[in-house]
Amino acid sequence: MSWEAAAAIAETIAALGVVVSLIYLANQARNEARATTVANKLASTKLLTDFIDPLIASPELMDLLMRGRTGATLTEVERHRFSNMCLKAFWFFSAIQVQLRMKTLSDEDWTEAQAVLRFWLDGPGVRAWWKNGARMRFGSAFVAFIDGEIEKVEATESAAT
Repeated sequence: MSWEAAAAIAETIAALGVVVSLIYLANQARNEARATTVANKLASTKLLTDFIDPLIASPELMDLLMRGRTGATLTEVERHRFSNMCLKAFWFFSAIQVQLRMKTLSDEDWTEAQAVLRFWLDGPGVRAWWKNGARMRFGSAFVAFIDGEIEKVEATESAAT
């Protein structure tokens, strides 16, 4: 066998090695992307369930949430507790909105999160909380996002009446 033939065989083996390596790396990247998607979903779900668990365990907190959402008159202490409940919920929505902006949130996960957000924004007390100063506690991209969602809710309400 000539050196030229040996060199051709070596180049072919090297090329195959590169192709196999690229296939392996693509597979690893795909697996990593799946793992990241699952981790993001679990983290988002944990944020939401950590918030909801105390509401389930405490009828008093659930009552406060429901009254606050409707815009019922609350005592000063209740107003502060309701405000903190809203703040915590909106931190969750802020995290979800970042995932949406960065395109790391699936359409299905966004649909689920949007339903929870809509529950909150359907409450006139929550919208009042947002408009009366809470919006100043968040970044401009999130504020614009929530303001847009509120406009949609209020347009739907106006069309229904």
